[in-house]
Amino acid sequence: MKNLLLILLTFSILISCKSNQEKKEQQEPNRQKPSSTQIISELDSNEDGKLSKSEVKGPIADDFTNIDSNNDGFLTLEELNKAEKNQEHRPPQQTNTNLSNEIDASVMTIPVNTNYFISENIIDGIQKQIVELNGIETLCYVIKTNSQATEHKMGPWCPRHIEDGMEKAGIWFKDDKVYDVSGHFIAKLDEFYSDDKWKLYREDGTIKVTDTEEGCLAAAKPNVEEEYHNHCVECLPEYFKDQVTTFVIPVTPKYIKTAQSFGRGGIGVAFNGVKYDPPAPTHAILAAHTIAPLDDHGGHVNPHGGYHYHAVTGSTKEIPQTDIHSPIIGYAIDGFAIYGLLDKNGNKPTDLDECGGHSDDKRGYHYHAGEPGGNQIIKCLHGLPGYTEVKE
Repeated sequence: MKNLLLILLTFSILISCKSNQEKKEQQEPNRQKPSSTQIISELDSNEDGKLSKSEVKGPIADDFTNIDSNNDGFLTLEELNKAEKNQEHRPPQQTNTNLSNEIDASVMTIPVNTNYFISENIIDGIQKQIVELNGIETLCYVIKTNSQATEHKMGPWCPRHIEDGMEKAGIWFKDDKVYDVSGHFIAKLDEFYSDDKWKLYREDGTIKVTDTEEGCLAAAKPNVEEEYHNHCVECLPEYFKDQVTTFVIPVTPKYIKTAQSFGRGGIGVAFNGVKYDPPAPTHAILAAHTIAPLDDHGGHVNPHGGYHYHAVTGSTKEIPQTDIHSPIIGYAIDGFAIYGLLDKNGNKPTDLDECGGHSDDKRGYHYHAGEPGGNQIIKCLHGLPGYTEVKE
């Protein structure tokens, strides 16, 4: 199936009528894309709740047969959602663009060390496979996991009462700062965001939490269902424990001169097999007067990716270095290592590039994880990107 990103880009062109919109989308990869509901709303000229081939244009029309899974001649909301889910874990910038001329072989690179991974968390061992990445035949590791942490307990996330202390909940972030999501924090969200529409608690002090799988599915998405507005969104790992996440990562990374933006799939993997994700879509979460706290380990759960990290807090397996350098904590999807932020003396690196990476004579090019409150583990990729796939 063609990359759904092209479909969403074409839709943006249709509604904006700006000839340079596609270029702008590439320059602003993290702007929110229209949902399947919005696509139908805009293109459904006869208002029958589905799209016929005569109502669509461009890549949607070109890919109509593949999206129309029941071959009834119409595209439904369910089919569009399924197509989007099938594509949202594809690699960043995995288009027809050939990146061969962008490789800078002069930059020192270090192969992925698979011995660092917790073997018990890997499904059927780590395999090798030749994969074409952006027009380049690449030897890759194929790593399958259930994206479930083993070094630490996953959760808690949402407190249950406004009198609950911070030990009963996780963390939230704003303006690069981390806040404990205690009951008091929940009770004061109207002041925190200067918006009196915030009220996640009832008159008896209990907090409105998505404490069922049904509630999780209704709230943990960009277009939060109205009945779950003003809720603390919490999904439990056991809801999606059988999901399998596949990471396809180059065995030896290739440095790319031009920084590569993220897609919406995983941007890397910790040594416990848990996925590192791009920044959480806080604009969509907050628009519904909801928050989706991370646990103290920087992770939370969503229906289409299971448990995953948005922040590095020092809770996962680390490989110490023999010098003062910070420990290695995982790998980005391009095969470059990700290290902690602080070295053994508590100092941050001062020469990081736009992606959060730099080079040294021992480790070659590598990344450093960002501050936990920054909502981004790394900022972009400087290597030929692999990709993740999630089987639900």
